[in-house]
Amino acid sequence: MPAPNTKRALLADALASTLSQNAAGHLRRAGIRRVEEHSLPRETLRRDLLLAGLPVYDALLDLEERAGGAAFPGSRMLGASCFLHASRDLPRVDGDLLFPIFGNPDHREDWETPFTMLGPSGALYLFDAPRGPALAYASLELFLEVEALAPLTGQLHTLRVDGYCGELLAGLVDATPHAAASGETVIAFAGDGVWVKQVDIALDPLADDWSSHRGTFLLTERLEPLVLAATLLLEAGHALGHRGPVGHAPAGAEKILSFVDAHPELGHRAEVEVTFWRGPDGIAVSHRCGR
Repeated sequence: MPAPNTKRALLADALASTLSQNAAGHLRRAGIRRVEEHSLPRETLRRDLLLAGLPVYDALLDLEERAGGAAFPGSRMLGASCFLHASRDLPRVDGDLLFPIFGNPDHREDWETPFTMLGPSGALYLFDAPRGPALAYASLELFLEVEALAPLTGQLHTLRVDGYCGELLAGLVDATPHAAASGETVIAFAGDGVWVKQVDIALDPLADDWSSHRGTFLLTERLEPLVLAATLLLEAGHALGHRGPVGHAPAGAEKILSFVDAHPELGHRAEVEVTFWRGPDGIAVSHRCGR
């Protein structure tokens, strides 16, 4: 009987014994699979790394063997061989070269977007040139637990709170601690269709702005709990931000909530007015850019 082709297997099935049901379910629902042409056998990868003058770490070979070539939304890939032609100007931590293992391979030459990097110990770092690298996750499993904490779909809404208030936000939406996705830089909670994470990845320890790597986040595909939490947080004086699918105010809709996102990651001094509307088909959200 032929051996199963793991390169075509769902990533959630290949790593089922090491992932929580929460993360495995979201990876499975998103259909995250390994793409054969973006993965290499262990010894072939070792040879190619040596020929390229790149670091050869057992942790890197292990990651490729277990998850190499997994394709994620947003043109992002997980693995090592898909980044073999990365810029030779690799960042270092304590003298050790880090190797990119997650990000958009088309952006690897000039580091145009953030990348997750692997060190010799198996720890993962975030690099958003010129900021970082900063320690992010202790292991591949923790990285995947956080990456797949909530559904990997275009319908996901993210409410950002500019502060560290994970327990408070979790209490507002009846989410409980989720140990599998919690570590040194992330504290996670899970509830019924809602997920909360408090993140502190210190890309720039001197910066005082909030971003997708620093703050507290409510993740959900449903706007009702998001609007409820946002209303209570605004009343308590918290500054908020929003990312997710947006549109225009429906005809005849009533404005129910509005705030300014002062850190929308759109550029220097950019701001976004976020407005929620209640119309005949339910709640909708719109963005209006300014400055």
